[in-house]
This record gives sequence, structure tokens and C-alpha cells, in this order.
Amino acid sequence: MKWRIAAVIPNWNGARRLERCLASLENQTHRFDQIIVVDNGSTDGSERLAQIRIPENRGFAVAVNRGITAAAGVDWIAILNNDVVLDPGWLEAIVDIPADFQLVAGRTLQAANHRLLDGAGDALSLGFAAARLGHGAPDGPSYAEPREVFGVCFATALVYADVFRTVGVLEERFFAYLEDAEFNLRARLAGFRAWYAPAAVAYHEGSASSSEALSANIAEWMTAHQLLLAARYAGRETWPRVAMVQMLWAARMLLRGRSAAWLRGVSTAKAQWADMRDAFPVDHAAAAAILRGSEELIRRDPCANDLFWKFYFSNASA
Repeated sequence: MKWRIAAVIPNWNGARRLERCLASLENQTHRFDQIIVVDNGSTDGSERLAQIRIPENRGFAVAVNRGITAAAGVDWIAILNNDVVLDPGWLEAIVDIPADFQLVAGRTLQAANHRLLDGAGDALSLGFAAARLGHGAPDGPSYAEPREVFGVCFATALVYADVFRTVGVLEERFFAYLEDAEFNLRARLAGFRAWYAPAAVAYHEGSASSSEALSANIAEWMTAHQLLLAARYAGRETWPRVAMVQMLWAARMLLRGRSAAWLRGVSTAKAQWADMRDAFPVDHAAAAAILRGSEELIRRDPCANDLFWKFYFSNASA
């Protein structure tokens, strides 16, 4: 079957990164039917490469949603960061998956060191802390096997278009970061499943549009969005894990000198809490069951060697 596939690339001051990304899309052995760059108010000239231009930076989710809406008549939509370069066989490999999966993650390597993984699918804990599976681990046989995962990272992902038609697009309350975690859980609750396709190789620079000068913003967004995930999806079983994550996260922010950003994130979450919680009904027991399986993926992965996860799992009840 000949699938029709679109690529959506949000861009903010991407310059040479976006040019490299687009060149890799043009070099695919299986060509994209549409390539849609959505610019978020760039001022470095990269906006000239965009099909859709937003006059100001409205965030990752808004830009991606504009692209999804514009991708008419396609079967699959790839969501790609502007700092990603795809191996020529990426698209051909990532569509070659079992028929009962609708979200696909490839094997993404670090652009600065191709021997290290950037990610091999995503996972989310019962406390709503997200993990990029394999991040920082050496590439090797353990990441060469295809398997089911919790979800996909929107740095490089392929999503069946019917998923968006069924569960909606990205949550625009999330300016940047964890919008993929929220979407993954919403899709999983609707019965969709995610697959890791290691033959689909990409290279990710990472945080290219969020420089060190914005690290306080990242801390604020991450804080707010973890809490808003809990507002929407946490039930009786998950609240103790949420409290644990928030204590560990607050300690990390304090140690990194980001206490002010953490407080701003808490304030943002408080202001949006009721709207997030009441947006639509959620089966909290079903969410907890999905997250238990997802948490086991984190527990078994090298990413759990991080001090945050060591503390989390050492204190988490079975």
C-alpha cells in the first residue's frame, strides 16, 4: 500500500539547522508527499523556508498543530525538530511496522556523537516524570530490537493521522516540553499503541532552539507541565508518586539555582489547574495501568541510572 505522508517541522530561528534538516528529507529513499515548515516568528532568515508563518513565537505545540491542520489528505504525519537530520532510509524504515501500531519512534542518535543514543522511544512514570529511553547510553544490540514502547518523542516521530482525528492535536497550554508526553497518554487511553523501529535512524542535536540562555524558561515549563499532567490524569493511586516526583524535582531545581523558575512554574500550573483538570473526563484507573507498564520500561533502562530515578525507584512502592 502506498501511504501518503507529510512532515511537519516547527521552526524558531533555525537558520542552518533547518536547511540541513530539509536536505535530509529531500534525500529520503521513500519521499514525503508534503513538507510543511511552520515558523514561529523567526528573525534570522529561516522564516523564508516556511510554508506557514506565525508572526510571533507561540510555542512548539501551536506550531505543530498548525502544520497538522495543513497536512490534508495524508495517512501519516511525521513531526520533526529543525535540528534533526534523517538517515536516507528513515522514512522507508519507520513505516515498515506491525499493523496494530499507530505511533512510531525511530532510533535517534546524538548528532555530536553517533555512538550514543538520544532516544529510543519515550516513557512516563506514575508520578508524571518523563524519560527518554536510552538517552545517553551507548548504541548497541539492546537497542537494535524493535519493540512496543509507551510513546514517542516529538523530536522525531511518526503518527497515524487518524490518531489526531480521534484524540485531537497537541495541548497548547504546553508552550514547550512534555506536550508529547501528554499526547502519548491521551492516545494510549484511546487504545492506540506505540512502536520502536530501530532501523529508522536519525541524528538529533538537542535543545537547538532552547539555548542555555533559556534554561530558566525550560525549568519553568517543565515544572508547570508536570503538574498539569497530574491535574488531568492523576487519580488516587498516582498522587503519592506525584508528590515524590515534585519533591525530587524541587530539590533538583534548588541545587541548579532555578528556584525562581520553579516557583513561576508552580504559579502557572495553579492558574491553569482547573481548566486542565476539567477539559474532558479521564479514566484515572486506566491511566494508572498504562503508566505502571511505562514505568517498568524506565526501571529496566539505563536512563534509570540517573540520580533522580535512583531516588525515585528506591522510594517507590511496588
